[in-house]
Amino acid sequence: MKSWLLAFAVLLVSAVSVAEVRYLPLGPGKVLAYEYIESSAAAPTLILLPGVNRGLSSNDTSVRLLIKQGWNLLLPSLPAHPKSIQGLKSAETPYFTFNSSIRSPEFAKDITELVHALGIQRAVPVTLSYTSSVGVYLDEKEFPHIIETVPMAIPTENDPDAAKKAKLWESWFKLNPFMAPFWIRQFRDQAYTSHWSQTVDKNLSADNEFYGENPRVADIKNGYVTIARAAEDFNFTKWNFKAERRTRDFVFAEDENPERLKNQVEVLKNYLATEKPVRVILVQNVSHVLPTENPEVYAATLGLLLRQSRKAQTQFAVVSTAKSVESIEWKDRSALEAWIKENQR
Repeated sequence: MKSWLLAFAVLLVSAVSVAEVRYLPLGPGKVLAYEYIESSAAAPTLILLPGVNRGLSSNDTSVRLLIKQGWNLLLPSLPAHPKSIQGLKSAETPYFTFNSSIRSPEFAKDITELVHALGIQRAVPVTLSYTSSVGVYLDEKEFPHIIETVPMAIPTENDPDAAKKAKLWESWFKLNPFMAPFWIRQFRDQAYTSHWSQTVDKNLSADNEFYGENPRVADIKNGYVTIARAAEDFNFTKWNFKAERRTRDFVFAEDENPERLKNQVEVLKNYLATEKPVRVILVQNVSHVLPTENPEVYAATLGLLLRQSRKAQTQFAVVSTAKSVESIEWKDRSALEAWIKENQR
């Protein structure tokens, strides 16, 4: 019955232009905002999972380039993202308001429900930073291959000094085992609230319609806290790749935050140890926000990984422009291991 209701909800908005945001109801106070662009019945659907701040949009240059390539594209937000919050009724309280137990597996379930509601049969999830913590929980039978782009390995890697201080505080809290869980929960939530309140206020100060007309500011801040909390215990460097059949490709940025790049290399090493096939592309002259910093290369790289079949068990390439992607020169595992060694110094 639930699947039928979800499908019916999608049909109600099927007449809307593919470039418009649609909303899939998932329960009381919970909707998922998305765009769905269908270009070819013969092509797979790329699920461009969102970053921590927002999902990709049909207005983004990288998405427009992928549309020109002829791919079907699903562009979801998470239910706690501003765009999804905007889809709630004015008197509706967001589902996460009094719930601090939401974690990344639930977001993966939400994405899966959207895929089912739309009747998508062949889909390739593409993670973007934060959503590496969501992609790992998608069913490997339904999603046997994932493209990991600039994956987040550990949520605190963006500011390792702050992470060390937080770990020290939490070690003190643990001296009182009875109160420690409560104190740690409060400590973390206060940190999330402070960070995201400042971020949202800064964005609205620069543009009062940054989150759309009449944004629900308090709910947006709370939604970001929910998203941060959902992945707080995620550690991609410890993921058991051997326990799953799923294959992956990785796209890294050369000018990445050093701590994040170090962790990404550790993730890659663990994946390589499984002897599964993999293609690794390193994009030069970009840092973390790859789709925004170089949308041409981002779109060209995703298109290449979908079109081109693997020629060896392990392939590695370095690119800098869309043209260099088109004329890509694949190297073998020894070249990849040399790059890994270089980044471990």
